[in-house]
Amino acid sequence: MSKKASTKRTPAAKPETATEATTAAEKVSRREQLRLQREAELKAAQRKRRLTIGLGIVGVIVAVSLITWGVYSFKDKIGATNAVPPHANGDKTGIIANPGKAKSGAPLFVIYQDYQCPTCKQYHSVFGTKLREAADAGKIQLEYRTMNFLDSNLQNDASTRAAVAAACADNAGVYQGYYDALYDNQPATEGAGFTADMLRVTIPTQLGLTGDKLAGFQKCYDTQATLQFIQGTNDAAGRAGITGTPAYLYMGKDITKTLTADPTSIDPYLGS
Repeated sequence: MSKKASTKRTPAAKPETATEATTAAEKVSRREQLRLQREAELKAAQRKRRLTIGLGIVGVIVAVSLITWGVYSFKDKIGATNAVPPHANGDKTGIIANPGKAKSGAPLFVIYQDYQCPTCKQYHSVFGTKLREAADAGKIQLEYRTMNFLDSNLQNDASTRAAVAAACADNAGVYQGYYDALYDNQPATEGAGFTADMLRVTIPTQLGLTGDKLAGFQKCYDTQATLQFIQGTNDAAGRAGITGTPAYLYMGKDITKTLTADPTSIDPYLGS
């Protein structure tokens, strides 16, 4: 017996009503609105983040600038914080006594000295005034190259402390005066040394340092800011073959032994 073939029919989809179509459109529209809102919020957050970072960077730059300005303004104000004195010569082996005054071609006059050296004081007493006058007139370029070897010989540290103080005085603008005052106040007894009060209070106040200038000088002295420079000048003198002080060199020639107790003996070496 044969079976009658049957055909299975799929029910036709029900047509979408107007209400359902409207609801679907609203859902799509709502999703789009949410998407756009999230994008807008994300962009706003990114802009805010960039602005915050930018303001932070600007703030750091401003802070650094203010700190830098403050440091340099304070240094300029007190004038005594440089590790290398402003009037050090080119190779940092000494300090120029008459910066900017030497005429073109003026001969170089170098004095190697130690502030505890009694003979250095004697030479300074005889020739100091003539040398300063020639230097101020631009006839010579005068350089002081300081040593501190007598600390070892005398078992103290007065040469180093005096040299550090004199270099600090150059930062404060009173180097030549301080140099002269150290010899004027050199103790009568060799090895007695300079007191801290003499170096950091008496001499600088006599030279007119007050207020911030004096405080800056004292900070330079107390922290030994110029110590490395002084150690360098002493080492350089040794490399130059200087074995004792004083040593007076005119255009590279040692003239120390040609000088006598007569102040005019130095006249041939004071330029023209």
